[in-house]
Amino acid sequence: MKSNPENEAILERSLRKQVNVRQLDDSFDAAVWARIEAEESRSMAQAPVRAATSSKVGRWLFILNAVGIASVAVFLCVFLFQWLAGVQVDATFANSSFRVSDQTVTIWASGIAGAALLAGFFYTPWGGRLRDEFF
Repeated sequence: MKSNPENEAILERSLRKQVNVRQLDDSFDAAVWARIEAEESRSMAQAPVRAATSSKVGRWLFILNAVGIASVAVFLCVFLFQWLAGVQVDATFANSSFRVSDQTVTIWASGIAGAALLAGFFYTPWGGRLRDEFF
């Protein structure tokens, strides 16, 4: 009985005798390179469309960032002014049905902060990959 390497060698020689492979000339290489260049030029023609779409998203992100920075600046100015001036604002509500417990405020604040972090994460490179994968 023949060993495994011997069988493989016999099968390899038999296969090489059965398959006729013609040699490719330079015209094949030229055709392949022409096709690659055509695909590259086609993808370059589509690039301005992608750039226009991304610039719209960039504008919206700039607007959202400007609103966020402005609101943080206002809050910091107001609370910093109150802290430096020593002003304490005590607000009482006449209607007792509006009372909110500390636990409810903590839960809502955590939820809003988590949603904001998740929304911000979607505009990072990792978040972009995640968006492309699932949406």
